[in-house]
Amino acid sequence: MQRVHTITAVTEDGESLRFECRSDEDVITAALRQDIFLMSSCREGGCATCKAFCAEGDYDLRGCSVQALPPEEEEDGLVLLCRTYPKTDLEVELPYTHCRISYGEVGSFEAEVVAVNWVSSNTVQFLLQRRPDECGNRGVKFEPGQFMDLTIPGTDVSRSYSPANIPNPEGLLEFLIRVLPEGRFSDYLRNEARVGQVLGVKGPLGVFGLKERGMAPRYFVAGGTGLAPVVSMVRQMREWTAPNETRIYFGVNTEPELFYIDELKSLEQSMRNLTVKACVWKPGVDWDGVQGSPIDMLREDLDASAARPDIYLCGPPGMIDAACEVARSHGIPGDQVFFEKFLPSGAA
Repeated sequence: MQRVHTITAVTEDGESLRFECRSDEDVITAALRQDIFLMSSCREGGCATCKAFCAEGDYDLRGCSVQALPPEEEEDGLVLLCRTYPKTDLEVELPYTHCRISYGEVGSFEAEVVAVNWVSSNTVQFLLQRRPDECGNRGVKFEPGQFMDLTIPGTDVSRSYSPANIPNPEGLLEFLIRVLPEGRFSDYLRNEARVGQVLGVKGPLGVFGLKERGMAPRYFVAGGTGLAPVVSMVRQMREWTAPNETRIYFGVNTEPELFYIDELKSLEQSMRNLTVKACVWKPGVDWDGVQGSPIDMLREDLDASAARPDIYLCGPPGMIDAACEVARSHGIPGDQVFFEKFLPSGAA
């Protein structure tokens, strides 16, 4: 017989919430079952999105990636909530404010594959269109920056990705997805995805998105396919004709991994207040662009300016942590830095 325990989650701003969790389910799953959406992404221990500190209680921690949760952090009481199974009541401290938690039932729908386009050596542009509902409507509603769960046809395997486009009545969804040497969704994109297939889509989910803070400049830092929610947010700004000074810092590891450059240039040309900067960490000898990381470009611009922008970050945890440190060193408070961390979820 499974026991039911109480999870008390305390947010960075001192708010708290409580919900039940059975001993045979992880904390994220238990919260979702009760329509509570804590920050999470892969839900398989492969990313650091749901990392938290367990202040009280006993638990089992199962199947965490050492990239997402190094042994020294585990020893210090840090956990991945998607891999945390309670043995007693737990109190966990969440490293974000209460406003980043969402509540309520999440919708789901079916969408048809429109295109599968390789746009770099390891990135696919995956285009879907929502199937019409009983009233014939296709429209998809989401806040730019949110993500959706896509389920591989004929399986119960799903992965989370953020659209790169903005909400539209045609029901079109554009995803920019990194294809890994191993990984269930990567294998699907590489070997099985075909135009006309139908996928289950759940969402929108998550609370990453634009914050209304007047005329403050907005700087966006993206690593790899972290570009998708960034482009969605900037496209929304273009739709609103938002006057804020806007910059996108985008980086990849090698030249063959570069993608979406023409689209970024087009976006830049259509927005007088937008500057786009792209870089490569380890370019070839013929590369004539910027060598380095998006963090290097961000630091250089903050060094040269008195600007105190709002900073939006999407990419791997190391990039996020480095950008947060750069922001702190330039006097930018934490409530002006917004981020979404992710790591590839592996082959499971």
